[in-house]
Amino acid sequence: MPLFYPSFDALRLADGLLGEIGNQTPGFEGRVGAAWYWRLPAGILAIAHLDHTVTEERWDIIRAQASTPRAGIFSTADFPFAAYATSATSPPFIHDLQGRAEWSNRLYFQMGHLIGEVAHWVGMLHAVAISPQISSPSSFPALSPLERKLVQYTLDDLGGVFTIKALHQKFSDHISRHRLSKLARAWEARELLTSRPRRVTYALRLLMEREE
Repeated sequence: MPLFYPSFDALRLADGLLGEIGNQTPGFEGRVGAAWYWRLPAGILAIAHLDHTVTEERWDIIRAQASTPRAGIFSTADFPFAAYATSATSPPFIHDLQGRAEWSNRLYFQMGHLIGEVAHWVGMLHAVAISPQISSPSSFPALSPLERKLVQYTLDDLGGVFTIKALHQKFSDHISRHRLSKLARAWEARELLTSRPRRVTYALRLLMEREE
């Protein structure tokens, strides 16, 4: 963690960015203090915080790490804002001066790409957590052939969003809308789907692929 911390205003700005990542990932607990946390299966705790590479007035990188009580820190990742800039001479950053903060060069910031890559990293951690080498296979449900088809269709045709209406239209001969809704709630509770709009997680994709 940095020795110099963001102001309340800078953290407020970053809440929007990290909150969107949280919407696309399982286990997001939100911000506690000056960092954002994810609680994943198998005792994995992931944390992300703002840091600077130039000066304390320019927050320009997200640093993340994952740990377990048994293994300690086992994964780290850096996401420098400059890596997602469309202009080499105008990298984006949060300008934090005397307690007031604002985005600089946000016009050149491909924020969606950063969000997707951080979500990918958290998804890989979740996939590791449900691996048979880490968690007992009985900890996660085996997917039926129909459930695998539901997941595959969601990925291929629905952009990864587990949409009850669209799935029922496609599979109405095989599953009722009530059962689909119940399945979605169960998978969401196990963090195999994110919270609404219920995106398929990497862990659920791994379960589907593991059983094929």
